[in-house]
Amino acid sequence: MKSEEKRSVWIINQHAPGPGRHEYFARELVSRGWQVTLFAASFVHNYGIELRRYPRDCYYLDEYTEGVRRIWIKTPAYRGNGPARLYNHLVFSLRTGLVGTRLEIPGIVIGSTAHLPACLAAFRLARRHGVPFIFEMRDFSPRALVDIGAVSRFNPLAAGMGALEKYLCHKANWIISVLPGGSEYVAGIGVNAGKVTYIPNGVEPGWFDRCSGEISHYGEESRFFQDRKDSVIFTYSGAHGYANGLETMVEAAVLLQQAGVNGIHILLVGSGPTKDGLERTARENGLTNITFMPPVAKDRVPAILVRSDVCIFHLRNSQAYRYGLSPNKLFEYMASARPVIAAADSLPVPGFSRFGLHIPSDDPRALVGAMLDMYYMSRDTRQGLGLGGREYFEKFHSTPALADKLETLLLNVR
Repeated sequence: MKSEEKRSVWIINQHAPGPGRHEYFARELVSRGWQVTLFAASFVHNYGIELRRYPRDCYYLDEYTEGVRRIWIKTPAYRGNGPARLYNHLVFSLRTGLVGTRLEIPGIVIGSTAHLPACLAAFRLARRHGVPFIFEMRDFSPRALVDIGAVSRFNPLAAGMGALEKYLCHKANWIISVLPGGSEYVAGIGVNAGKVTYIPNGVEPGWFDRCSGEISHYGEESRFFQDRKDSVIFTYSGAHGYANGLETMVEAAVLLQQAGVNGIHILLVGSGPTKDGLERTARENGLTNITFMPPVAKDRVPAILVRSDVCIFHLRNSQAYRYGLSPNKLFEYMASARPVIAAADSLPVPGFSRFGLHIPSDDPRALVGAMLDMYYMSRDTRQGLGLGGREYFEKFHSTPALADKLETLLLNVR
């Protein structure tokens, strides 16, 4: 393969329509002289919106933004987790395969989960063009769904996806694992663990710092912090789902209010299937020390975090996380230079105690204890913990640091 071809990479990830892991990697690689093409669907599944308008009888768009080439794939709209979602994934994969045969030959093709049919399309394109295929596993979804009880291990779709995952692992020239236990996982399904590179999630620090500035033009957020300027704000931002176990935070709010602790306020930002129940519990208990804020655009989250005093990461205890964690929200918390309470079965990152408190998950009394510890710390002490987290983030989870690992892999994969 010629060197100029080698420095061209396709990244195929159905759900990469905007700021995030692959857009940040793409911009960083472009700044280093790479040609990067991102394939993504323009339908945003979690909001149910279509980002692009397509001419009649056209199912893809070819655009350049800040030096990054993006191939938008038109897919049918859907809601929920039924057959329409699977059909959407299959359409994306089919159309990506068709478009990829019409473009110039890349040097490397990366197929990224969570949706395995898109990764199969990436593998087939790599094989057609005679270039290396890298399989990026951002989670181990068939196994994880079984572990959390969402599906039975005998479910035909789960079994089929598990077989496809194993096939892609065997066929890949190399594997990227976003979770630290990737080598252990692939070894467990009979794949050579020696071809796994760990590249966790992270955040682009320049983007985060730009977005963390002015908040006065964000009405609800601005009023919230102005009204509670004398309180210590503990913030959770992200999904409100079963796996997040946010019932523990509401129960902690009950305990704090019963104990007469008036200087602590809990802020939950986001949405999900458990949110209605959480709000109902808060109303039934007459809680005045907790606020539920609706989801906000991704670029508004940094401004909320840097105006909080402490960030809370909570994850329900489950076998699904035995291969480790790499949660984007945690790295956003660290980028905000705020101390973090992490309620999880294992340490979220090595050396976490230097900038946060680690407690068991699903334990409201342990959470209350950690919150009181943070509450009674001096502002300078909390600030020191937060700066330690920011330093760790810049060294291990900033986009430039992670792109160094990715570029080394791209230059050496065969």
